[in-house]
Amino acid sequence: MSIDVIFLGLDGVLFDTEALHLAACNAAFANAGLSVRWTVPALRAAAATHGYARAIASLAGMPLVASDKHRIAQLFEDKHREFHHALLARPPQAHSTAMALIEDASAAGCKICILTDLPSAAASALLARYFGADVNSIFSVVAGDCRFDGPAGTGPYAHALHATGIAPDDAIVIDSSAPALRAAAAMGMRTVPVAAYGIAHGAAQGAEVIRPRQFLAFDALHAA
Repeated sequence: MSIDVIFLGLDGVLFDTEALHLAACNAAFANAGLSVRWTVPALRAAAATHGYARAIASLAGMPLVASDKHRIAQLFEDKHREFHHALLARPPQAHSTAMALIEDASAAGCKICILTDLPSAAASALLARYFGADVNSIFSVVAGDCRFDGPAGTGPYAHALHATGIAPDDAIVIDSSAPALRAAAAMGMRTVPVAAYGIAHGAAQGAEVIRPRQFLAFDALHAA
C-alpha cells in the first residue's frame, strides 16, 4: 500500500493545546455558574471519549445539565469562545516532528489534509499563524467543526477522500482524538493514535510528565 494522503489532527498532533482547552472549559463552567472545575486528569478522561474540542460533552450526564439542552449548547459556545480568545492571547506551540512530517510528505508528493472538531475559526487561526498565506497550497483539504460520530461512509473522511480522489487503503490518519480515529478505522483507513500529552511518573507532587516518542516520521509511516 502507498501513502497518498495523510490526515492530521490539530489537538496534540500539530499543536500543544491542552492547557488552552483546560482553561477554556473551566472558564465556561464558571460563566455558567457551575461548581465543577476540571484538573488535567479530568480533562484527559473526558477527552479520551469525546476529544479535546468536545470534552464538555461528558457533562451531559450531570443532573444540573442533562435536562437542559440549551444549557449544554451554551456551555459549548462559551467554551469555544474562551478557547479562541486564549489561543489568540497565548498561541500554542507547534510540534516540530509534525512540521517535519508535513515538509517530508509534501516533498514526496503526498497530500496533507486537516480534519478537526475544533471550530473552523480556531482551526483557521492556528494554521494561519504558522503557515500564513501558504495554508491552501500546503493542505489539500482543511475542515473544522467536523463531527466524527455519524454513520461510516457519510462523515468528513468520506467527503475528503472523495474530494482528493484517493482510496481509503492509500490514506493514513494521525490523531489524538478517539472519535476521529474510530471514524477513520470504520472507513478502512490506517490510523496512528498519538498519545499527545504523556503520563506522569513519580510522586504526585512535582511528578515529571514523560511525553511518548511521537510516531510522525514520514519514513517510519512507510515502514509500518
